[in-house]
Amino acid sequence: MEHWKLQRISALIMIPVVIFSLFYIVNITSISYLQLIDDLSSISGFLISVFFISFILFHSSLGLEVIIEDYIHNENLQKNIISLSKLLHIISFFLTILILASI
Repeated sequence: MEHWKLQRISALIMIPVVIFSLFYIVNITSISYLQLIDDLSSISGFLISVFFISFILFHSSLGLEVIIEDYIHNENLQKNIISLSKLLHIISFFLTILILASI
């Protein structure tokens, strides 16, 4: 039940996060490359990007877990694939932070 609640809450939070991020992305398409790098290297650009990516990855992880539970019936294999999925999501999150921090 907790997993279901987390998935619904993260979906509701994703609505304003995605809308705000889309406005941010639309605004950065009209600036030059150097201005884009300056914006992404600023603390606000970094935080917006990390916030957006963290919610995308969190919601994706929850959704994939449900799909894996629905379609893989071997319990041991199911646990291993879910663990691998979570590990890949965590690695993706930290790689994103590392890439953004290196700008």
